[in-house]
Amino acid sequence: MNIDLDNLNEEMVYEAFGVDGNEGEALNDIYLELFELIGRDGMLKLFKYFRGDKIDCPMRLYRPEFVADLAKQTTDRRERAKIARAAGYTVKFIETMLRKRRDEDEDE
Repeated sequence: MNIDLDNLNEEMVYEAFGVDGNEGEALNDIYLELFELIGRDGMLKLFKYFRGDKIDCPMRLYRPEFVADLAKQTTDRRERAKIARAAGYTVKFIETMLRKRRDEDEDE
């Protein structure tokens, strides 16, 4: 096994260790899951940039402010509810955000 420690990168180690095809035996559990979800290159990229960090993935993909801006474009409550639900929020929460914004704008 020839590993150049001066020019080391994750892909070279992956190949030098003969991991290809043996991921189940070689990789730690979380990296095996990532390998299965996003493939070798994506897993190695995440390892390179985030190793040692704890990554917290929120339950919702979209910021509530963004969803509120989308919902603001319609006055129909049913349409607002569809937008809110599609983003994982309740229409009540989104309308409360819109009301707070409106109140803040009036105070200025």
